[in-house]
Amino acid sequence: MTYKEWAQEYYESARILEERLKNLKEQMKSAPSEALAEMGRRAELFRIMRYECLSTAKLLGARKGEC
Repeated sequence: MTYKEWAQEYYESARILEERLKNLKEQMKSAPSEALAEMGRRAELFRIMRYECLSTAKLLGARKGEC
């Protein structure tokens, strides 16, 4: 596996997390108020995880060669 392929996997993970975050935000619009705090925490975790995936993908993408 090359660093570029590895970076692509992280970009794909970030894309999936973005989709989950969008879905969660839609659910939050109609969620009961008791559930909003927990959903907000989940949304923040998704944002952090997405950021970490993007950061890692950029770092790996900047490298060259095989792993």
